[in-house]
Amino acid sequence: MNLNELLTNVDVIHHRNLDDINVDFITDDSREVKPGSMFVAVRGYEHDGHVYIDEAIQNGASVIVGEKDLELLVPYVQVRNSKKALGQILYQYYKQPSACKKVIGVTGTNGKTTTSYMLKAIFEQNNYSVGIIGTIEYFINGESRPSQNTTPGTAMLQKLLYESVDDVIIIEISSHALKQYRVEGVQLDAAIFTNLDSEHLDYHKSMTEYFESKFKIFDLLKPHGYALVNRDDEWGEKAYHLLREKGTHVYTVGTSSKADAQIHRQDTSVTLKAINTNVLLNLKMPGIHNRFNAAFSLMVGELFDLELSETVDALNHVEKVKGRFEVVNFPGNITVVVDYAHTPKGFYHCLNTVRESGANRIIHVFGFRGSRYSTKREVMMNESLKVSDYYILTFDDLNGSTEEEMRQILKYFHDHHGSSKGEVIPDRTIAIERAIKLANDGDWIIITGKGHEQYKGNFALGTKTDLETVETLMNRARQITRLS
Repeated sequence: MNLNELLTNVDVIHHRNLDDINVDFITDDSREVKPGSMFVAVRGYEHDGHVYIDEAIQNGASVIVGEKDLELLVPYVQVRNSKKALGQILYQYYKQPSACKKVIGVTGTNGKTTTSYMLKAIFEQNNYSVGIIGTIEYFINGESRPSQNTTPGTAMLQKLLYESVDDVIIIEISSHALKQYRVEGVQLDAAIFTNLDSEHLDYHKSMTEYFESKFKIFDLLKPHGYALVNRDDEWGEKAYHLLREKGTHVYTVGTSSKADAQIHRQDTSVTLKAINTNVLLNLKMPGIHNRFNAAFSLMVGELFDLELSETVDALNHVEKVKGRFEVVNFPGNITVVVDYAHTPKGFYHCLNTVRESGANRIIHVFGFRGSRYSTKREVMMNESLKVSDYYILTFDDLNGSTEEEMRQILKYFHDHHGSSKGEVIPDRTIAIERAIKLANDGDWIIITGKGHEQYKGNFALGTKTDLETVETLMNRARQITRLS
């Protein structure tokens, strides 16, 4: 494609040695460069792509894009923001892939994945083909690919959108992706803001900065796109008023009668204000947080003119989402739940859902992630102590912390908060095994923090995920039951 066409809408400071240049390939990874490529030097969180310009030239780059004022032997384009430029260039290169299909973005600390799969279900029930790009998988054209990040890098995201022939694409959009311009050049028909909780503050530094990053999702809306926010969340309420000031088409979910999709706490119904209809839901996924996720889906269905009865039927048949409140029933009337919850609000909703489900006792297995926003650990511990009857503190991802450092952190919280009603077992698989051995008739065990994710460390039982650990222990328990 012609270089000048690729630079449409890019904020170019100046350029050198530009003649009639065609570009065959675009990348921000110098190792991928081949003759005829454009290399975009991006300043990353840990690495600066400008360091790899010489390598890109040696590999055959025909043009370089970057932020620094450089004299190079190959054509060079200096831009104000190379992260932003990369998305804009790829948008042109892949022929504006999000402009010609329905694209829905979902952001928020909790609920992105479940909401995305509920949306997928309602559109498919209404005879649309649906792709999904998110935490669990990249599902495009009916084929699942492993997820590398909640939101992939700019080049992969635009390529996935280009390759998709799906009618609808649903994208989970993380705060990192928004701040790093990974979704630059993506155009959304609807943007959903589920909630905000204390998370990623090692990266964002403050809740205000975290909110500002999340709020950028609404800059991606097409001219007649819809914004949907949770007004029960204080940051969702803030987003609502800011969007109203901007003149954005904004719709709300919440428990207040002011909400466009009003959730009723006393039963499982949602009132859709636009059509003055009370919709009764019989969700297989328990908890009020899942009713919020379903309410977002109902509102989207209404805005996109989907058949309401089909939408409701689809929501009522969503049984589970990988790593989200996955239930395994053990012999002896013992129930084990695996959930991704790793924030205070996530703990609150999961633990209370277990209590509302009739648990006799709740045994909570969880840990803290290393090198992460440390002050949320106190709140997480307190949420567990409020609802659970017994806890087992264990390893989560170390993320650069040493095992000894994490042992000391776990010991500190155990000693200073609730030593009489819990214990510390660093090996995650042994901690889960211990919880199951402690459980009696009617008890529930909830294991939070990892969900669908694979373990990054090696543990005693040799399993790779929480669910695999639970299923391994369940198979052992069933064998013992058969032999006894």
